[in-house]
This record gives sequence, structure tokens and C-alpha cells, in this order.
Amino acid sequence: MDKTLLISEMSKFRFGSKVFCSDGEDGILTHVGFDPTTRRMTYVGVREGRLFGKTVYAPFDAVTSASGEGIVLSITHDELSNVDKAKISGVELDAKSGVERAGAAGQGSLFLVAIHPTTGELAYIVTHHLRANQDTLVQAEYVTQLEPGHIVLTLPDAAFQTLPPYRSDRELHQEVETILFDLTPLHVDFKGMEVRVLDSVLYLDGNISSSLRGEVVQDQAMGVLGLLEIKNRLVGDDQLAADLAMKLGRDERTRDLPIGVYPRLGIVRLSGAVHNAQQKVAAEEVAKSFPGVRSVNNELIVDPKMAMLSIMSAPEGSEAADKVPGKYIRHTK
Repeated sequence: MDKTLLISEMSKFRFGSKVFCSDGEDGILTHVGFDPTTRRMTYVGVREGRLFGKTVYAPFDAVTSASGEGIVLSITHDELSNVDKAKISGVELDAKSGVERAGAAGQGSLFLVAIHPTTGELAYIVTHHLRANQDTLVQAEYVTQLEPGHIVLTLPDAAFQTLPPYRSDRELHQEVETILFDLTPLHVDFKGMEVRVLDSVLYLDGNISSSLRGEVVQDQAMGVLGLLEIKNRLVGDDQLAADLAMKLGRDERTRDLPIGVYPRLGIVRLSGAVHNAQQKVAAEEVAKSFPGVRSVNNELIVDPKMAMLSIMSAPEGSEAADKVPGKYIRHTK
């Protein structure tokens, strides 16, 4: 298995998750099957309906994605119903499967399995109550036996005590939001940010007033116990201004135009002057298609008679036009 893959890239199968066929929702996940030798997933079991529907099976190669938001299959409901279970092999596991440490007392139960998205090889499991009153994440390296309805772990006490807890996405999300809200200077940035926790991975998306503040958000969130990874995709206004200005400078339609770029949480104001309407439209097109831009306020002035184009813009909110004299005169004494 590729050891460089991150937690966020693994496919996660949580028992009770919704399962969607290619023609719509079909049921919930009840079982998974593994080859005990290769430790690769071979099939998933799906209960049709909500309560008393029958259980049907899909081969692993029919799974296109799996996360806390649900499992998506590439086959239709009818195709799923017609899969021959006799042709699918593997050790069957479900939410009642026991998880125990070799040579230790006590047993937990299986809550979730995560696999490599391409090969199907086991990456980690999450267990209920392997440690008292706690869900625990256990890497595949500690899984030494896969048996029907039973998993055996081999790891010393020292390693066992350092295993990370596994907390619900709701708990993690609430704690992250509380920590960020306590940082009063960040309040002005909230309307541009999107904070989401999925499968214990924190996703930070949207815009923030500076790249430094984006780093502060990540540093504060790293202290939340149970977060397995942080995907910081916040776009700072400072970086957005620099990158978009470079893009405008390289586009053949706008590269000779000193256009001012002024983002505010991803809402970009274009200021300055251009020679014709086509240039004004082109600048807006470049800005609107640029990653991290939420919207564009195009305040460029069209003036074909101007011998020089403005370098500096009027202050935001000012009614002054972005103009310079037709001739620059340097006064000396």
C-alpha cells in the first residue's frame, strides 16, 4: 500500500452509512468483506430499505467513493439486487464484529474501516470501547488477524496507550468553531471562511484577510484532540492580490495595463484605467475565472484619450476617479 496517502484520501466505510446506487439511494451499509491474506476489501453488504429489507452485495470494484457522507456504487439498484453472493468471497465483518488485543482482556466492537481507495487494502479501523468509554483509531499495521466477525490486534501496552481517540465529526466541528470564535480578531474573517469536518479531517475553505491569519487558524485547530488531518485551503487576500496581478500581467489582453487589484475576503475590486471596453471586459473575465475569487467589482475607467494609465487607485469608497494628467511633469528646484 502507498504509505504516503493522507487520511483524507482514504475511503471510509462506516456501518449504517447511506449507500447510493448509480440511479439513486438504495440502502445502508451493513457488512464488508476482506481477503484475510491480502487484507483487501472484496465486497460490501447493503440492506435495502430502512428496517426489514433484504441484504444484497456489491463487489469492491463497484465502489466509486466512500466517506462519512455516504458510499457511491457504479451499478444500478437492479444490478445490485442481482449480484450472486456465492461468487463473492472474503471474511465478513459488521458492526457486531469483535476487536481484541492479543493477550489482553476486554473486547471492543468494529465501527468503521478505512482502505486504500485504489487497491482496497486495509488502512485503519475504528473501534468502540477497546479503551473504556472511547472510540479508538488503530492503524492496519497492528491488525494481525482477520476472521469472520473477529479482528485481533497485536501491539504493546505503550503503543496501545498512545493510539489516537476517534471523536464524532459533530464534536470536532463544534470545538474548532469555539476555538476560532474565541479569537476576536478573526471575527471579521468568518463570513469568508467555510469550516467543515468530515471523517475527522478538518477542511478550511474560502477566503481570509491575510495568509498569516490563515496560518493562525490552522495552528489553533491543531490543538483539537481527535483531528487526524487539516486541509488548509484558505486563500489570503494578500496572496490573492499578488497572484491575480501576476495573471493579469501575463494575459496578452491585459499584460500592458497597470490594473489595481484589491480583494476583500475574495471580493475583488479592479481599479485603474484602460483604453477601450474590450480591455475592461477582458480584465473582468480573467479575474472572475481566477481561483479564490468570489466576485468582481469592475471599476476600471475607459478613456481612449489618456496618454498614461493610472498606477494607483482612488481610496476605497472615494468618489475620486482613477486618473493622472496626460503628461507627467517633474518639478525640480
